[in-house]
Amino acid sequence: MSHAHSPRSTSRRGDALFALTRRYVVVYVLGTFGDWIQGAYLYAAYRRHGLSKRTISGVYVLGYGVSATLGTALASVGDRRGHRVMVMAYGTMYAASCALMRSNAMWAVLTSRILGGMSYSVLFSNFESWVITEADEKGIERRRLARLFSVATFFNAASAVAAGLVANAVVELTDTRRLSWIGMDDTRSKLEQEVDFGESTLASSRNVYSPAFDVGVVSLLLCAAGAKDLWPKYDSSASSPSLSPSISSKETEGSSIQRAVQVILASHDLLRLGFANSLYEAALHLFVFVWTPILEQRSGEGVQVPHGMIFSGFMVCKMFGSQVFHILESRLLPERLLRIVLACSAVAFCSAVVFTHYWFTLGVFCVFEFGLGIYWPVMAVLRAKYVPNKMRATMTSAFRIPLNILVIGLLLIASRASDTVLLMTCGMIMVSSYISFGTQEAHIAAPAVDDIVPPADQHII
Repeated sequence: MSHAHSPRSTSRRGDALFALTRRYVVVYVLGTFGDWIQGAYLYAAYRRHGLSKRTISGVYVLGYGVSATLGTALASVGDRRGHRVMVMAYGTMYAASCALMRSNAMWAVLTSRILGGMSYSVLFSNFESWVITEADEKGIERRRLARLFSVATFFNAASAVAAGLVANAVVELTDTRRLSWIGMDDTRSKLEQEVDFGESTLASSRNVYSPAFDVGVVSLLLCAAGAKDLWPKYDSSASSPSLSPSISSKETEGSSIQRAVQVILASHDLLRLGFANSLYEAALHLFVFVWTPILEQRSGEGVQVPHGMIFSGFMVCKMFGSQVFHILESRLLPERLLRIVLACSAVAFCSAVVFTHYWFTLGVFCVFEFGLGIYWPVMAVLRAKYVPNKMRATMTSAFRIPLNILVIGLLLIASRASDTVLLMTCGMIMVSSYISFGTQEAHIAAPAVDDIVPPADQHII
């Protein structure tokens, strides 16, 4: 037996993977906790600031538009300047976004959403890009990252539950009214009346939901500090040679994004992966908007829907899904596993349109969340498999450009369509995601990528 495969060598690689998982998950969970704790309160906070529903929709559209443009350009910087630096920037920018929510001045609201949109792109690209390039630097095989992504998804869902509980506690400590833990009052219609007409400033906020965002500031600053102290000061993505001799290290963000899009369009595997990614997550964003009114509509007159318990149940389903992924990833190819998730999600949404019983609807929503727990790590594994390191953050964020465009379109029509139509739209988008990914196994080599990226940087499994 060669030394490379000796028990001692295997033990060292196992220790390296454990250490990498620990360092990554700590920073990642702090970052996602800061995102989760504000998500459930964002709409309610805007209403308390006195914004109309139409204005709030415009603010949301602004955030997604910034994420698709400035956010994509910002995330691509990580491929040249280093992903660790971008994660530190994420924590700092998103913390500033949360702090600005203390004020009801329109400039503060808009600046907060712009910073939030830019940060969102970094969250979904540079974190993952750092851990994959760091694994390559440590000599950890790509196939072993499946366990790391499974653990990250598990703790991401756990942080969502913790964020809801912590946010509810800090809000209740600063207000005498009884609030549900997802940040909405017991009677949703009362939101229209609960507006702070006085001036809220950064130093003195009258918004009862501000404490939740203050906790987010702390978590996100700890995320930035964790990346600075726990992650190596060198960055393989920043110090490695350029993509090719023809690509200048001074290449602009715009040209790098254009090059990434060209590579995606020229590669069958990357193209179908990008379409599946964008369509699935567009349906996910729409589901976030419709699950509450759908369940309220189907629960029956006078029945109170336990939003907090249901949300917790969704997160538990996602945690179970992440653990099932760990069991299945050694038995099924990730491409096949993704197809199963896409098919089951499509069936779940379509069946919820046909069968309108409350408990059946809640059950299929839980099935979707269970699949989501499998989707996140399997998609991360597929990106690790096919996306070249030198373009990893750029290409991952480029995948999200059509996603953000789709979400903006869905937001614009959401107020004009019934909840059932929106749920049907979720099903149609999910069917499209399954069709776009196809039924054939992936090509092992993508010539268009080979032409641009040296083979040593691909690490195709």
